[in-house]
Amino acid sequence: MGSEDETAPLTQEEAEMAMLLSLPKKKKKKKTKKLPSSVGDEGADKKNKPSGDGSSGDGVSLTSPDDDDDCPSRVFQRSQISSDATLAGCLADPADREASYTYSELLDRVLDSIHANNPDLAERKRRKMQPPQIQKLGTKKSLWVNFQEVCTMLRRSPEHVFAFFMAELGTEGNIDGNHRLVIRGRYQPRQIEILLRKYIVEYVTCQMCRSANTELTKDSVSRLYFCRCLNCGSNRSVGAIRSGYHATSRADRRAARNKT
Repeated sequence: MGSEDETAPLTQEEAEMAMLLSLPKKKKKKKTKKLPSSVGDEGADKKNKPSGDGSSGDGVSLTSPDDDDDCPSRVFQRSQISSDATLAGCLADPADREASYTYSELLDRVLDSIHANNPDLAERKRRKMQPPQIQKLGTKKSLWVNFQEVCTMLRRSPEHVFAFFMAELGTEGNIDGNHRLVIRGRYQPRQIEILLRKYIVEYVTCQMCRSANTELTKDSVSRLYFCRCLNCGSNRSVGAIRSGYHATSRADRRAARNKT
């Protein structure tokens, strides 16, 4: 048997009880006594009661910022009112106050404005081009009688028009002393008129406003031709004149032999 001084081991329940007893106790919070509602309301009224000069007891102003005439909101409102009044004065025209317009009325107003500001654009000028007058010259040549008049009306140099027609027809020709174009070959007026229309589209007519009031200039640096409209101011580059297929005739071979 063991000695009496030897302690017996603790059971699990006794160990848990000893652990709970060793934990620190929670401190109790002191309860504050609440004042009656009447006393609290009187204190709040005294604290929030404004003074006679519009300020609270703590010296803070209780006036609204909108009551001040110099505040930003009032200044913005006054400026907005003045701008609305100015806009109303600008719309004082009785014609602008009408709610509905017809198409003819709007068109008349637009035309009146164009006539007043830019009378040159109000009227559309049309030029009547004379048809080419082609006559037979001998048995193998054709004569363009009004060649100089057509070049003057198109505002193009006779040399440029001559180069275009010779390249398109694939033939040869020359300008005589009376400024008439002599073309080698037999051609009908209809054929020359078709080529003249092609020349007008490529080298005369403005692609923006479809006006024929243009001028053709050549850039000395790039050696390109530019067509500038005198009405709308648009500028575009035009292609160079290129000759097509040219059949070598007996006269060409004879001329080549004579040169050698």
